[in-house]
Amino acid sequence: MGRSLVRRAIGASLLAAGAAQSAPSAPPAPLELPPPGLYRVDDDTRVRQQAGPHELSVDFQTDGRSGDQSSQARVAGMSDGGRASKGSGPLTHCIRSGPPVLLPPTAAGVCKTLSTTRSGAGLVQVASCPTGKMTLTMRRLGERTWETVTELDMSSGTRPDLGGTRTLLELAARQGGSARERAEAAKALAALPRMQGEMDADRVRAHAGLDAALAKARTPEEKALVRQALARMDGQVPIKTRSRVTLTRIAATCTP
Repeated sequence: MGRSLVRRAIGASLLAAGAAQSAPSAPPAPLELPPPGLYRVDDDTRVRQQAGPHELSVDFQTDGRSGDQSSQARVAGMSDGGRASKGSGPLTHCIRSGPPVLLPPTAAGVCKTLSTTRSGAGLVQVASCPTGKMTLTMRRLGERTWETVTELDMSSGTRPDLGGTRTLLELAARQGGSARERAEAAKALAALPRMQGEMDADRVRAHAGLDAALAKARTPEEKALVRQALARMDGQVPIKTRSRVTLTRIAATCTP
């Protein structure tokens, strides 16, 4: 299962949550939820990690008009100069009417919802997840534009596994936008048990190596770095991410 498939599964679940529309006889959806139609998707993500005394940050941008992607890493005031890749065309998402879809924080086996708040600024949902605390904010920016901001603090998470990925892929396998996406998700689901076993075995070997490195460390600095790596492996990951997805309505209906 490649990263692109997982990314699509997560993105699809978030966008589906924003697309959760009631049946025609039900009350209108809240303003922070975009109505059915075709949307351009732009993405801006920042990942921050504490690396010793320095903070490492990596920014990723995806241009919904062209599909072009760019990234730039910074640490200790220095930049890698950035990287860019050309896209294959506009990135769009179709929101259809239908029954509500659960937000990822409330999906069974993924996260426990701590609070849900609605105000004039939109919807804010806070959840406790296996990887840490997640805050999801959805709001309407203008007549044709909505945004979803997902913030994840992984500094207090638990040892990671693929349980959350399973739930998201199950959603993609049932409600993917095309037969191909549903087939890819189903194929990835079948491979999850093997991947989980390989991940667990790799963790055991890596943990043993770090335990040996800690025993051989000679200075406080060396011991601190090894302990930080052990904590990261056991779920205490000093990483924070903020992803902003913007949906711009470009048509009232989707092309079949």
